[in-house]
Amino acid sequence: MADPKGSGGIKSALELALERMSQKQGDIVPLTHEQKAAIAEIEAETTAKVAEQEIMTQERLRAAYAGGDAEAARKVEEGIKAEIARIRERGERKKEKIRRGE
Repeated sequence: MADPKGSGGIKSALELALERMSQKQGDIVPLTHEQKAAIAEIEAETTAKVAEQEIMTQERLRAAYAGGDAEAARKVEEGIKAEIARIRERGERKKEKIRRGE
């Protein structure tokens, strides 16, 4: 198994992994400082929105549990989880756009 660069050596596990990843995802381009900063900002914003959502729904959750309505509490919890998943998914989509340079 010859090295494509012509050195004739055996490829390292890292080189093989990078080659496979490149075949799946295209060439890997390092992120710029601006892209890294934008991604960090999106992560911070997403974390803040998740925390805000959790705080805003805690009272509804407490009320459902205090009322003894297990079904209502379960629905509130499912709603919280679904909204948090949507917030995180939006953040991931925004980060992916930045990674692609859009």
